Amino acid sequence: MDLLAQNGQGDISRIKVTVEFNYESRDMAESVFKSIEVDNYHFVKCERDDKKIICYVEGEKIASVLHTLDDLIACVCLAEEVYRKA
Repeated sequence: MDLLAQNGQGDISRIKVTVEFNYESRDMAESVFKSIEVDNYHFVKCERDDKKIICYVEGEKIASVLHTLDDLIACVCLAEEVYRKA
């Protein structure tokens, strides 16, 4: 996690996390990306680069960042499972 500069009181002002998902094929990466693309909003931004999906998550509280990561990973796991069964 990349913790941004602290204010004078020691509070963390923003938390940023980058998560990369690497796949064996471009087709699988594209399929998973299309499945999670609808989740791109204020807290999560995702992009695809060949066989890799890169997601950027940020927030002000560690609990909200962890919750967002948990949701993101659950969506990715479901998309991967659907792809493998198709």
